[in-house]
Amino acid sequence: MNIRFFYPPYRLAHVYEGQSSPLVPIVQNLLTERGFYAGPTSTVLDVETQEAVACFQHAEKLSITGILDPKTYCRLSETAPRTIEPVKAKIRAATGLARANILITKSRRQLTLFDGNTPARQYPVAIGKPSTPTPLGNYAVATKIPNPGGVLGTRWMGLNYDAYGIHGTNKPWLIGQMVSNGCVRMHNANAEELFSLVNIGTPIYIRE
Repeated sequence: MNIRFFYPPYRLAHVYEGQSSPLVPIVQNLLTERGFYAGPTSTVLDVETQEAVACFQHAEKLSITGILDPKTYCRLSETAPRTIEPVKAKIRAATGLARANILITKSRRQLTLFDGNTPARQYPVAIGKPSTPTPLGNYAVATKIPNPGGVLGTRWMGLNYDAYGIHGTNKPWLIGQMVSNGCVRMHNANAEELFSLVNIGTPIYIRE
């Protein structure tokens, strides 16, 4: 067993949204080095930083809270970047639509769930800011996590690409805007419904 001693520059404590801490700019710089954050440095934990923390937690398989806690800070400080392969889905009975596929149209801020070629549901969404855009392309649902909490709301559906995903929100009034770090945000009720209708491997098409 290998043990690594770690000596943080400040006392480690939970830092919540809107709170000030000298750890916040250090964390922002570490997140920037790992490609999770592209905003300005500040001593206040804002929504953008909180979302970046949540994405890092997801990538590192930590509890997804968006809260700057001691475990997240220690992992962020000591972990070198590495490729994370999505876990292969176990064989199980399908619970969603048999031919489900998702189309996200950025210009309309809209997510459409199809059953084959037939539209089944449409939902308004928030997408990435111009500086951290939601990536165009063809992807698939790689992970499904109920009740991740914090900025991720009540459901997380991770893409098989980097740390992007479709998730709920704790800021529902921002739905329909370009405000995220690249993830697609939904109203929690809509995210919960979508979560129940898709499976691991459901195709996701993101178009302009």
